[in-house]
Order: sequence, then structure tokens, then C-alpha cells
Amino acid sequence: MTKARSLSQSGRQPNRRNVECSEISNPSMGVAAAMPIPEVPHPADPVVPFSKTDDYFKLKGNLTFKDPLGVPNEFSVSASNVLMKKVPFFKFTLLGNNFVIVDETSQPVLTESEKSRFAYQATNMNFGVGADNFLIIQPCRPEILKEINNVRHYWKKLPDTSDADYIFRMFEPDGEEALSCGNGLMCIANYLSRVYDLESARIMTRIPTSTPKVISVGTNPQNETNWANMGHPERIPRELAHSYIMIPHDGVIDRVQDILINNFRQIDGTRFLANETSLVVSGYLVFTGEPHFIIFAETGFSQQEIGERIFISSSLRNPIIRHPEKRMNTSSALVDFIGRYFDREYAHLFPKGINIDFVRLIDGSEILEYRCFERGINRETLACGTGAVAAAFIARRLNMITTHQIRVWPHRCRWHDPLAEIRVEECEDGWLLYGKPVMLFEGVYLLR
Repeated sequence: MTKARSLSQSGRQPNRRNVECSEISNPSMGVAAAMPIPEVPHPADPVVPFSKTDDYFKLKGNLTFKDPLGVPNEFSVSASNVLMKKVPFFKFTLLGNNFVIVDETSQPVLTESEKSRFAYQATNMNFGVGADNFLIIQPCRPEILKEINNVRHYWKKLPDTSDADYIFRMFEPDGEEALSCGNGLMCIANYLSRVYDLESARIMTRIPTSTPKVISVGTNPQNETNWANMGHPERIPRELAHSYIMIPHDGVIDRVQDILINNFRQIDGTRFLANETSLVVSGYLVFTGEPHFIIFAETGFSQQEIGERIFISSSLRNPIIRHPEKRMNTSSALVDFIGRYFDREYAHLFPKGINIDFVRLIDGSEILEYRCFERGINRETLACGTGAVAAAFIARRLNMITTHQIRVWPHRCRWHDPLAEIRVEECEDGWLLYGKPVMLFEGVYLLR
């Protein structure tokens, strides 16, 4: 394993590439633009450097920006003498799961309070950069953890930093810090390789927990893939799921039976359930860095046709089939309905939310296909790394598959990329994810 180095240790400057992108502007929240920052189109209202470090811009002029979300009036500000902090970022994607990454390995970019505030702007598709999540990479040093704890109060005693090189942090759109992310970690592995020439690194994850976990990430230069060793799956923590609904299957997996989903509107009952008004689901709970509830299409629903509605067969994606978009929209609406129902009606069972994975085994193969409704962002994403590990792990434990190298198809992503695939490998020292992240562009956001 190559020893990870920070900028200050290696002396290497980032091999950053300027990638052109369209300007994304939000007068009330900031501006994102490709590097270098283009000139402001109105000479009467120039953007000029404000400090010697060039970390801020100062706006001059008479424009008044009003917040489109209708926040209190004190947040509607005049452009005159407004400070705007420059936030350099990179945008990555892996199987349609996309992230904004801020690098703080050499110096801080955002204060702790600014990190939560920037999360909304980084993830907002309409008034910000646009992403599923906001990621930060920091050096793993005691003073960094102390600064985090002074604001967030995660730990009674600071975690040991001796086993990790970096800290991985992920924020949801509402500013809350999440636990972990398999696809995000592979994007970080790609970034460390691309910018700092690191083949592997030890990363501290699950920062908001009392006992953060150190995992390894890296790059395989031969086949240009990135990997993340997610460790061994665990039994879901009690603070994430109430034990009275859980039936132990073994020492790691818990079964949950007969969860009722009702109150379907008549139109939804017609679309989803052949005029039925309720649905019963059963599945399995496991923790893979994030809590997951796995529902198998063949056995997890009281009505078997629900699985067929969630997974659109390849024939329906054929251009000659009539109205495939309508069937896709119906399946997405069903996934969304179930996911939001859990979030709304079963918050007492899953007080911090639960990721819901719909999984099926491809006939005549050992390939799994899945869809994931993610907690935190409260919607379906095109792919989920910890969800792929959870699906593969439970399928192995249930003897549905026998191979140690498991192909997992992100169903929703394959609507756009028919070859999309995550590879999951069971090893003695943990479960590994393999993927090929793509850097889309780098830019600077002007944070007010």
C-alpha cells in the first residue's frame, strides 16, 4: 500500500486540469463558474479582489438580490459591498451518482458552519452547482478533529488519528453530515490518484458516530478502476432501527416482516396495485456504512406483480415498444411512493431514516439488479455503493448466489447507460467496491 501524503508532506502541487463548463449563477446564493473565473459582464458592477489572499470577492453596485425560496427579509441583500468567498470545487460522477468535492488537504476552505451552509448550494440543481451530495477531504490530524468536535460535539474523546491519512466527510442537502458513501469514496480515490498520484490511502469515515471507522481506498492503474474496501457489514445500530421490529436471521442480518403501506390514492392504487389500497412488504436490515433495508422483488411484496412494476424489463426499453416512458415513470413513482411512505409513516421505527433497496436476481445468472431510495436526500439515486454491498452481502448470506465476485446492476442508471455495473468482491479483510468515476469539471463557487 502506498503511503498517503498530504500536500505539505509531498510538496507536490495538484495536477489540476481546467475544464470548460457553462456558468451557473445564483444571485441570492453565489456563483459557480469554470476556472479561471470569467469577467463579470457588466462593467458598472465589477467583481474585484478584496483581500491579499484572493480568497474573497467584493461586489459593488446597486443590484438587489432576493432569495427565491422566500427566506426572511434580512437575507435579501444589496450587492453593494457584499463579500463573496471563493470555494474551489471538483464535480465527479459514478454511475450517475454525482458529487461536489472540496479539497482541504493543504488548507481550510470552509469553516465548520460554512460547510453545512454550502451543502445546500452544492447540491441544489436549480440555484447551485447541482449534485447528490457534498464531499470534503481533510487531513486526519488531532487539531482537525478537535475543530470538528468544537462545533458538532460528536465525541466525548477524540478518535485516534494514527491509522488514517485523511478524513472523508459527506453532507446532505439540509446540511446534516452523513455517515459514509461507497461511490463517494471511490470518487475520492480517483481524485487522490489524479491530483496527488496516490495509489491508495487510509480514510476515516462515519464521522458523526461515536466510533468513526478507517477504511482503505485506491486505484488500479492497469484497468483504470478505483476501489473502496468498505469493511465487513455489521448489524444495524440500535439508534437507527428499533429492535422490536427486528427478527435476527444471523449475527449480522435482521429480518423485518409485514410492514404495511396503505392509504394509496385511488389513482395510485390503479397504477400500482390493480385497485388494491394497501401493500405489505418484508425484507432484511444490514449496515454497510449506511443502514439499508433490502426488499427482494420475488419474495418481499404481498403482491408479486409489484416487483415487475419496479423493474422495467429490457424489452420495455426497446424503442419499438409503445409508451416505454410511461411505464418507466410509473415504476419511478412507485419507488418514490414507498420510499417517502417509510420516511413519513415509519420515522418511529427508523428515527434517522432508512435506505430502501429493491433487489432482484437476474434469471439464470448470479447477477443482482437493484434500485435505491436514499435517506437524507429522500429520493431515488441512479446508483448507491453501500446499497450494492448490502444487496450482495444479503444475497450471499441467503445462498441466492455462490460467487465471491458479484456483478450488481444499478437498474435506474442502466436506463441511460445499458452497460452500467458495480462489482462487489467478498474478501477476508472486507467487502470491496469497484467502479470507474469520472471527473466532470472543476470550478469556483462564490459563497456569500
